[in-house]
Amino acid sequence: MTMKERVCVIVVVLVYAVLCWYGWGSSSAMTTTADGKTILTFWHTYGDDEERILRDVIAEWEKKPENAKFTIRPVRIPFDGHKAKIRTALTVGQGPDMARVDWSFVCELARKNSVVNLGEYGFDSIKDQYLQAPLNACCVDNKYYGLPDQSNCISLFYNRSIFKELNLLPQNSEYKFGEMVGGKEFPKTWDEFATFAKQFKDSSKGREPFAITNTLWWNLAILNTFGAKVIENNKCVINSDATIQALNMLSNLYKSGIEAGGWKPGAITPEQGFVNNKYAMILMGPWNLKRFKEDLKLDFGIALIPGGPAGTSSNVGGTDVVVFNDKSKERQQKSYEFLTFFTNAENQKNWCLKLNQLPINTGAYKLVTFEDEHQKAFMAQMGTTKANPVVKDFGLLEDIVNPEVETVLSGSKTSQQAVESISKRVDSLLSES
Repeated sequence: MTMKERVCVIVVVLVYAVLCWYGWGSSSAMTTTADGKTILTFWHTYGDDEERILRDVIAEWEKKPENAKFTIRPVRIPFDGHKAKIRTALTVGQGPDMARVDWSFVCELARKNSVVNLGEYGFDSIKDQYLQAPLNACCVDNKYYGLPDQSNCISLFYNRSIFKELNLLPQNSEYKFGEMVGGKEFPKTWDEFATFAKQFKDSSKGREPFAITNTLWWNLAILNTFGAKVIENNKCVINSDATIQALNMLSNLYKSGIEAGGWKPGAITPEQGFVNNKYAMILMGPWNLKRFKEDLKLDFGIALIPGGPAGTSSNVGGTDVVVFNDKSKERQQKSYEFLTFFTNAENQKNWCLKLNQLPINTGAYKLVTFEDEHQKAFMAQMGTTKANPVVKDFGLLEDIVNPEVETVLSGSKTSQQAVESISKRVDSLLSES
């Protein structure tokens, strides 16, 4: 980089910092209200309906006598770019007391010593109240630097209109989780799935049985069914028989014409192909339930992901909440108390039932009963999730893994060659983090 380029970068950073100061100063610079209450600022990325419920929870927390000297100020920031906003705000000393962040951001914040080890405030005594797979994203070097506030996973979506066309379902039937297809249970293993899926291929209609998205996050659900892991104890462990079996299975699905090649550049995406009746089955998450049901009026069902040697499983998405460590101990303590109150079983019950979302508090699972059959499926699938790899930069990890998996799917590399290449490069990445 030339001296001129360096000067330009510095100017851009300074201008951005000034904008941050003016844009966020009103929310983070003020520390007390006119009547002397300490303001705890909570940056979040919730939508309108979620924020309304959040404010109700805040009001309940503030009513407690022990919180009389404090008030929570929620500040919405866009989810897209929230990492950059938080990094910059912390750099210029204008960060919040606490924030909602993508699950993949917690490790970076912890490694930069930006967030509080919640164990200092007693979190270890209540950690079992949270689903372990989502919580694992907050565990860095055996310490918890955040806790989940919202979580999701993916499961297997199937087009019931196509199933009805093939007489696998009664014509006027409505979806029920666990319904029989063709008089049998939905395939429980990948071997059963491969045999079952063949009947959906119809070249005359441009219809394919199944399509996947080839990124590590999506493929974790499949790897988990084989018991394969990517990172463990800050070491790459992807070079294993379990990973090779999982990749061989995916490759065979493509070679046999079951998987449509939805991962190829320029191909119809799994989501679009499902909507257009081109793909009979895809992997998808709960964020599309409302769109598929209410906006598009699709007739679709959800089944658990077929199992490998480790049974059915899925990945983990969602967000976590963290407390920043550049504030006083008192502010950290109260921020921690609010976040654990916000995510306790009772508040999680109200949150999930009002918003049709999945609980992350194990106690809430006993309190939440969905009438929605699609949500019942996700409640069941969520209970099978395995922890995602914890790494400082999940994006860089995907940049390494994704193209190597594509070489396996396309046949230019064997699964063994791909995992060996991944292992070397990820080890180098981990040594730098």
